[in-house]
Amino acid sequence: MSRKLLFSTLPLIFILISWSSNPVDTADEIATTNQLIKLVNDHRISIGKPMLIRNSTADKLAAEHTNYMISKNDVNSDNFVTRLETLEQKENAQEISENVGFDSSAEKTMDACLNNIWLKVNVEGDFTHTGIAVKKDAKGNYYHTQIFYR
Repeated sequence: MSRKLLFSTLPLIFILISWSSNPVDTADEIATTNQLIKLVNDHRISIGKPMLIRNSTADKLAAEHTNYMISKNDVNSDNFVTRLETLEQKENAQEISENVGFDSSAEKTMDACLNNIWLKVNVEGDFTHTGIAVKKDAKGNYYHTQIFYR
């Protein structure tokens, strides 16, 4: 292989190597996010509530906040007012709430929501839309944010 060809392909090889571990984590995060919203909607249907409709604005806000929590290594509702104002302006949201947490699976997260009165009120609340994101930190722990609004 010529030296010129080798040096021109090295950046591509490094990019592919750096991406090689991320697709598995990203696929797992997406699967866990989808599993959690399915569990929430299944529960809502079981108690006579309508399914929540996913919203891309709320999904983006949930992902940003989940990444923020991971960066702080802390489960929190910091900057909630900013998320609220964004949904009021962009989606005409009237009532907004959120659940945040840290757990090892969608099932355990759902159990935690149903066993905590404050989280359960949101899951079972009079909301029509949701945004949700589950992300892993470097240790493989799941953080999640689910935004509820109508």
